[in-house]
Amino acid sequence: MQENSLKKRYSIKLFANIISGIIGAILVAIVLKALGPVAYGQFVYLQDFFMKAIGFLDMGSSIAFFTKLSARHTRKELISFYFLYSIAVLFIVLLFVYGVKSLGYSEKLLPNIPSEYIFMGLLFGFLSWFTQIFIKISDAYALTVSVELIKIGHKIASLLLLLCFVYVTAFDLHKYFYFQYIALISFLLIISWLFVKKRIFENVFSLKFSILNLSKEFIEYCHPLVIYSIVGLIAGFFDIWLLQKIAGSEQTGFYGLAYSLAAMCFLFTSAMTPIITREFSKSYEKKDLENMRKLFYRYIPMLYSIAAYFAVFISIQSENVLAIFTDEKFQNAYPVLMIMALYPIHQTYGQLSGSVFYATGKTKLMRNISLFTQPLGMFISFGLIYILDFGAIGLAVKILILQLIGVNIQLYFNAKFLNFKMKSFVYHQIYSIVFFVVIAYISSHVFSFTSPLINFLTSSTLYTGFVIIGAYIFPKVFATDRDEINTLFLRLKNVTKK
Repeated sequence: MQENSLKKRYSIKLFANIISGIIGAILVAIVLKALGPVAYGQFVYLQDFFMKAIGFLDMGSSIAFFTKLSARHTRKELISFYFLYSIAVLFIVLLFVYGVKSLGYSEKLLPNIPSEYIFMGLLFGFLSWFTQIFIKISDAYALTVSVELIKIGHKIASLLLLLCFVYVTAFDLHKYFYFQYIALISFLLIISWLFVKKRIFENVFSLKFSILNLSKEFIEYCHPLVIYSIVGLIAGFFDIWLLQKIAGSEQTGFYGLAYSLAAMCFLFTSAMTPIITREFSKSYEKKDLENMRKLFYRYIPMLYSIAAYFAVFISIQSENVLAIFTDEKFQNAYPVLMIMALYPIHQTYGQLSGSVFYATGKTKLMRNISLFTQPLGMFISFGLIYILDFGAIGLAVKILILQLIGVNIQLYFNAKFLNFKMKSFVYHQIYSIVFFVVIAYISSHVFSFTSPLINFLTSSTLYTGFVIIGAYIFPKVFATDRDEINTLFLRLKNVTKK
């Protein structure tokens, strides 16, 4: 199977992410206004609860699946095996929820959540996770271009479907779950058709393989992640449970809103994560550490700055962003968004730097880092949410603090493994943030209009212009040089002429 180049795969994934981000923003705006903060908060809690429960049962196995399939995509028995594992995951979660409801513990684990939504949230969580497995298969086989084009078309169709749900039916949380089911299942069917066409699923369900041997192979990779998953589950569930229990569904809704809007800043960099993980896996398979080091130097600081470019501006413009996307019911979410918007900056580092650990099988190290950071995070959450009663603001602050600590611990070990100096990366984290904060603040205070949308668009235009000028003067901000920038401008000029 002929593969597209890394640049082409990233470009199309980036383009798809931009389109998905725009449509996603419209979807969020429609849903927020239609549901309100309480119902949306219930949805956020159920989504987070079941994604964490399924993530615990995943135990890093989906990463192992992707890493092994990327290294040798002829191993189709991995696909057969993981489908069986997915069915087992669904059965275990169903059994767990049934047990919780039968024993009368649902109110303790799912406070302020009507019981009719629990199984609906379970199915949504599983389908969301299962969709990501299919996307991992497509990335492992370098089908990024085809899948991302499908995602664009599917996203547009989903938007039209949601408009029908909102304006034709009596839209509520039940209807929102039904919309999600239709969107997710239709996407899985379309991708399955592509896999059949590309012969990826050829003989997959008739292959003879040893479940015992493959189980041992996955266990060897994942067993250090069992503790990692348990600690991650407890810490992650504790955060959202404490917020829901102490502050209520409205604060959970504010947090979910801020997280959804902040995640849009991650669109440009998340496109690179599966691609660079695949490249790390292939390089490590060949023991080519020099290429891994080049990839790290080339993409990590650059994508960090791209994330910072968006995140800092959204943070400064958080009042305008809320006025554009929501109504007066979400006005109090402003400080939460201002803090949470900065989350994607170091999340980018975490995703890309962490991909080195997964690609090289250093799962024990991942576990050990987690054993330090996750209990620390629970301690911070307890102080900020329970003792100080900061609600969603407290959870946002906790996430930022823990992300900063965890990412730089990862960076330290990657620097040792790939034999480079960590100091330059730390300096880059600091001066690039200062660069964007100064420009964003100036750009946001040059003009003042009564319309939030005009304010946002005017400031963003100024901001982008100032960033381009600043990047040419200080190219190290984007981990590049003037020659490369001049070459880029020349290419854009030629494309414009054509």
